[in-house]
Formats: sequence, C-alpha cells, structure tokens
Amino acid sequence: MSEKFGVKVEDIFNTMEERFRPEGAEGVDASFGYDISGRGRWKLTVKDGSMKIEQTDDLGGCAAVIQADADTFVGVNIGKVDGTAAFTSGKLSVDGDVGAFGTTAKLFKRFTPPKKELTVGEYVLDMFGTLEARFQTGAAEGLDITIGYDIGGEEGGQWTARIKDGKCTVTEELVPSPSLTMIMKAKDWVELMLGKVDAVNLLTTGRAKVEGDMNLATKLGELFAKYTAPGEEEEEEQELLVLKKIISVNQKFATGPVMGKYLNGLKEKKILANKCRECGRMQVPPREVCALCRIRCDEFVEVGPKGNVRLLDTAYYASPDPLTGETRETPYGLIYILLDGCSGQEVFAHFLRDDQLDRIEMGWNEKKGTIVRPVWAEERTGKVADIKYFEIDE
Repeated sequence: MSEKFGVKVEDIFNTMEERFRPEGAEGVDASFGYDISGRGRWKLTVKDGSMKIEQTDDLGGCAAVIQADADTFVGVNIGKVDGTAAFTSGKLSVDGDVGAFGTTAKLFKRFTPPKKELTVGEYVLDMFGTLEARFQTGAAEGLDITIGYDIGGEEGGQWTARIKDGKCTVTEELVPSPSLTMIMKAKDWVELMLGKVDAVNLLTTGRAKVEGDMNLATKLGELFAKYTAPGEEEEEEQELLVLKKIISVNQKFATGPVMGKYLNGLKEKKILANKCRECGRMQVPPREVCALCRIRCDEFVEVGPKGNVRLLDTAYYASPDPLTGETRETPYGLIYILLDGCSGQEVFAHFLRDDQLDRIEMGWNEKKGTIVRPVWAEERTGKVADIKYFEIDE
C-alpha cells in the first residue's frame, strides 16, 4: 500500500479492466511494463481494441517499461502527483520508447479511490471518538456545561461531553441532569451528522428529542467543527479574490513590423512564418532574428494552416486572466503543432477544441501526430484570438 495516499498499487492494476477505454486503444498493438519498486512487476498487452494485464517478472517484448516507487506511481494515477514533475525529478523513469508509452494515457479512465463505507455503529463510534478533537475552544469561553447524548438502538450508546475552562472531555456514560440532552436513534444521528437530514425535520417528525437548554442546542454547531468521515478529510481551502476590471495603462507597446505583419496576415486567414536564409528553418510566430544563426530574417512564407500535433498539455487548474479576472473552464488542452511547411522543433502553440482532448495522438520522432486545422473567428482584427482554437481535421 502507498503509505502516503492510502491506496494499494494492486488497486490500480486490478481496476484497469473496468477502466479500459476501447476507443482509446485504436491502432495500439504493443505491450507495456510496470516495475514498481518493492511491489512487483506487471505487463499490459493491448491488441485489437482489447487489453490484458498480468503480474509477471518477465517484461520482455515491452515497447517501454515504467519504473517508479509505490507513492509516485499511485500519486500519478490518482492525480495527486504531477507526472511531468515526477519524470523530470527522476522519481519516475521510462526505459524504452517514451512516445509509445505516452499512448497509455488515453487507454484508461482515471482511477478513483473507493470510498470506505462504514456501518452505522462504526460511524457512531467515530463521531464520538472525534468529538474532543472537533471542539472549538474559542466558542466555549465562560461555559461550564454538560451535553448528554442518548443514542438508541443496538449500534447506539450514551455519551456525555463536559465543557469547562475552555476544554472538552467526553465520557461513555450519561451523567445525571445534563445541561442539554440529545435523544435519537443511531441511524438518525448518523444522517444528521453527515448532513443527509435536517435537525428541524427530525424534531418535527418526532424522530429526535431535545431536553434541557434549547438555546444551547442552537449553539452546538459553533462548539464543534463539522464531522468529516474517514477517507474524506477536507483540505484547507485558500480564498481566491477576483476583481474583474480592465487594466488601463497610459502607455503603448509596439509589436514591431515583423509581428505586425504576422498579425495582419491573420485577418486574411494566413499564418505567416519567416525563413532563415542560412539554416532554412521557419519561425512561427515570426521573430526578427533567427534563434540559432543570430541573423536577421526578412523572407516571409505562408505555412499551414493544417499541421500535426507534437505535444499536448492538459490544464486542470486555470489561473484568472490578468486583464479580465475571468477563469477558463477546465480541463482544456494546449497543443504544440508542427504546421505544414515547418520542420524540426519549430512548433506553433494554440488551444485545442475542448471536447477533443481524449482523441489527440501526439507525434514523436518521425511519427506524425493527429492532424488539426484552425477554426477562425468570424470577425478578425489582427489579434492572436483571430484563431479561436484548433480542431481535428476530419
């Protein structure tokens, strides 16, 4: 088991069959190995739109073998560890064809850790077992009270919470004449604590009863923090303040004649690059000087508009736009396209159509990726947004 995330490595492999996406296996005919240190080795074989996973020490014939420790492997699969960061830091490595292994990302739905289901009795014990830890000291200033809990049924019991001098002590008994007594069945108590039923509903229907100081009953939510079931621990949320306002700066920033020509070309649905007269490489968007030869580039060439995807970055967390404060819906894809007419590593970056994330195949070395085409804005004004996004050329 991964000590850090509470998920077994075996859980990842045992659920592969039910998480398998046949549509993502189109054109894939290969085997992939997994070497998880201290846990074992697994071999995944994909052929004719089906898959087979087996635990074996023989990883021969695999196009690629991934090597990682249990925490890293589990963390990547449940989305708690960034795969790229794990790869660059050396915690995860691939022996073999890295590009081939990249195809496994579209073979499976993301693994979701199973939710641990407790019995009513287990919930009751955990709720009172965590009562002292959930006590809110700041809300109990000056209080000297006892709160009794009479939880009926075979899975219930009796407890008393004594609050005095800013401290809370819970005992498994019902003391005589408490300041307040909560009376209900175990099932109703669990549903109340989990937020599945309203307290007023329980009282009006006679499923719950309160004896003693009713004013105190209304303050219980302040005295104790909300109960969180095991496995559902809430992470502390950071407050995000957004001010939607257009920033007005009393300055002008000129793009220069090279970028100006490129932006004007977008008005005519043209993607312009400039060609280096020495090395022949295309720069798109164009720059005044070749990044390799350090000479001025004056020759403009129209490239694209179609191209093949060399790399896809999927964003799951979007930052607010610094100009408008708006946040893009996630997930979305940023693709790096080798436009027709370009070669080498001179790729063009832009957005992908949101509903096509799972259908993109990246190109590696001499292998071409999915062919895409631009979708143009109806009214083009010479801005980057004149190309709304790229979509699969079908």
